[in-house]
Formats: sequence, structure tokens, C-alpha cells
Amino acid sequence: MRVPGGRPLLGVKDIVEPEAVGAGSLLAYLRRYYSAFDQPPLSIELEQARTIVHGAVAYARSLGFSPAPGFADTAPYLGPVWGDEPAIDFGREGKPFYVSGPHDDARKIVRTLERSCGPDGFHYTVAMGQL
Repeated sequence: MRVPGGRPLLGVKDIVEPEAVGAGSLLAYLRRYYSAFDQPPLSIELEQARTIVHGAVAYARSLGFSPAPGFADTAPYLGPVWGDEPAIDFGREGKPFYVSGPHDDARKIVRTLERSCGPDGFHYTVAMGQL
């Protein structure tokens, strides 16, 4: 999956606990959350969000990765997968694409991808010194 700006994701790396907020608080949260991005967020329907999240989890699991701790507790807030959502192509050019984050164990993730995809079966970008 790719987010605005072209940065790919690897499954569900983190969760935000559900919280009841008023409309003004939600808008303030969204502005703060997306302040690091060059473009404003795109509006999508809940069905699209559910398809993206559940699809990312299934794709990552097929590669040997589990979603973030607590995902099972928060997933019901998205609602169940209906089974007739449109297909989404994850990865890049037909292969998984890993972009390391600041708190990732890049060696462990690359080893997992090598086991599940073979040494040339994925793309990756890591910071200098992470491997």
C-alpha cells in the first residue's frame, strides 16, 4: 500500500487507541497528526479504510509479519470485512517494498522477507547502518 507522497507501508505498525472526541477535537487531532505531511489528508469512506487496513494486515501476515500489539482489540471499530471490497495491490512492482522506520529492527525485517520471498523477491530502503 502507498500513502500520499508515495511512501509504502508494511502492515499495521502501530495503533491509536479508540477515544471518544467531539468534532472540534477530532479536527484538531487530524491537523496535528497530518502536519508532518506536505499534502492534506484525503477523505475516504469507512469501507475504503477498512479495506486498506484489513488488506494490509492480511498482506503482511502472508509475508510473516503480525500487526501491532493491540490491533485485535481495535480492529472491531472498523467493522467486519464484508468480503466484496475491491482488491488493492500492495507492494511495489509486484513485490513487497519495505521502508525502514526509526524504531524498526531492519535486519530482522529483511531476514523475514528473505525467508518468505527469497533474496530477490522484495524491495527495501533502509537508513545507513541499519543492516
